[in-house]
Amino acid sequence: MKTPRRFLFLLFLAPLNALAPSRAAQPPAPSTLNLQLVYVNEGTEMRYVFVIGQSGFTSVESLKAYLGTLPKGTEVRWAPGCERLGREPLLSSERDMKDFEAFLKRKGIKFTLVPAG
Repeated sequence: MKTPRRFLFLLFLAPLNALAPSRAAQPPAPSTLNLQLVYVNEGTEMRYVFVIGQSGFTSVESLKAYLGTLPKGTEVRWAPGCERLGREPLLSSERDMKDFEAFLKRKGIKFTLVPAG
């Protein structure tokens, strides 16, 4: 009985495939993400939500939890504008903003705050 050449060729390639890195195992490439802060007005109560793409975060802590999973080298751009309604998270506290920037720096994430103009 003769073994087909194609079978022998595939048998030879099988170990090489096992050594090749899997696409799923590679971390995502760094990218630039745009951060927004939107407010939700429900009657007399106003709440703020951080938005990146199609995802919303209702607290600085939940935003940090997400950002902490991003690959090093990712850039987060934020252009909040100059109009304020009051008590905006991060924007209303210089100390909180510095803490946020320090967090991103520790994670290797570039933060660009676009000044209002």
